[in-house]
Amino acid sequence: MKTVFPYEVLSGDVTLRVEKLFVDNKPIRLERINDRAQVVALEDLEETNRRWSEVRLNVSVSVDPAELAAGPWKAPQCIAVLTNRRTNVYQAFPLHSRGDGTWIGDVELRREEHVNRSQLTARIAATVDGVDGRLIGESEATWDVDFEAKVPAAERSVKMRWVDFTEHDHLKEYRDDPWLVDSEAGEPVLLLNSAVDGLRGVLEHARTPEQKLVREILASQVASEAWSAMFNAAIYACDMVDGEPQWPGGWHEDVLRRMIPDLYPDLSPEDALIELVQGRAEGENGSDLQRRLMHGSGVQSRKPRKVSTALRDLRRLASKRETQ
Repeated sequence: MKTVFPYEVLSGDVTLRVEKLFVDNKPIRLERINDRAQVVALEDLEETNRRWSEVRLNVSVSVDPAELAAGPWKAPQCIAVLTNRRTNVYQAFPLHSRGDGTWIGDVELRREEHVNRSQLTARIAATVDGVDGRLIGESEATWDVDFEAKVPAAERSVKMRWVDFTEHDHLKEYRDDPWLVDSEAGEPVLLLNSAVDGLRGVLEHARTPEQKLVREILASQVASEAWSAMFNAAIYACDMVDGEPQWPGGWHEDVLRRMIPDLYPDLSPEDALIELVQGRAEGENGSDLQRRLMHGSGVQSRKPRKVSTALRDLRRLASKRETQ
């Protein structure tokens, strides 16, 4: 869950990038790094098909230098955080400041400590109100260092389409709903109801600071509900073969593999799938799953961060107007 801090934190983006890749100090071609998808693909490299010892990532982290300089914090420092759920690895790598809101440094992955996929994030800490080591910012995007991916491909994105629900027979009973997820025709499609007064204007044409705050909160709610709907559809797409649940393939499997680590961080994806499908088949109480799903969909949609940031910005707007 997202923590609301009792002190001022960075409201701008904390951007993490992987700039270069080395295997045992040998530079690897940059097409193995996808900045947009935040993926580093390492399978089928000549260097990783033999007994390599170490993968090294040269990374950079940047924030708005003006905001960093104007804030109440002192001595800001940045670390890159590397984790692997399968091996319980958690490592922090201090980065070096360049003095312009940017930090750079290296992240090292030793062979015996990483399998399947590792995650890379960044955090910024500083002294605030005389207290050292307070977290003031962290990267929204998590990079995946994937040892089983040949190509650093972007994950599937959900298509969106504006539709007037009142003009389609199969949608008329949902005429008052602002959005729905339609997954019956293959790939899921997020349908946005253009008949809902003001919805399109807020999502596409927000201009004032207040309208932009509403847009951020509304967009995060749309995304959160869409992830929940797709996850539920994906669970029901799983078949049982000889008593064992099977990954459903296609977009259903993509959704499950992306969300399961956040729902069941202490289980492997395979064990979590068994628990999910068996629980569904045996008609178990779904309250625990729904709590986990609310958290997981919030992680995917970045809802906690967007809501807390919007509320903080709203307080700033109110304070600014009171002083005018």
